[in-house]
Amino acid sequence: MADRSRRADAFPTISGLLGIATGPILLATGAPAGWSFLLIAAGVVLVAAQWAIAHDVELELTGWMQIAAALVGIACVAVAVVYLTRSADDLPSLFPGHDGDSEHFRVLPGVLTLAVGLVVLGRGVATALPARSSR
Repeated sequence: MADRSRRADAFPTISGLLGIATGPILLATGAPAGWSFLLIAAGVVLVAAQWAIAHDVELELTGWMQIAAALVGIACVAVAVVYLTRSADDLPSLFPGHDGDSEHFRVLPGVLTLAVGLVVLGRGVATALPARSSR
């Protein structure tokens, strides 16, 4: 029997690639931008998760600062997804840029929040030590 622990599963991988390919097509044909960006983001997450599974990535967190950086990075990415997928009238009222009469997307705050989130999350992950293999 073949060892499946280091292979990516086909269904999530193909679903992720289809999401990445279909999102821009939907955006170009006039579908709501929020759903198109959400489809692209879900595809990226699926492909990245399958890559991590296939390469047997395991990280060992050595301090509370790495955990805090990862949580702050994840929170920033989540806020950026809200900014990039919701128009100004649909944003939560506590978010800067909320405007009840505007249907414009607040792209600049979304991109800046996404950049900060990815940098902080990347920094937290980059300082984690690879776990030693027990094989």
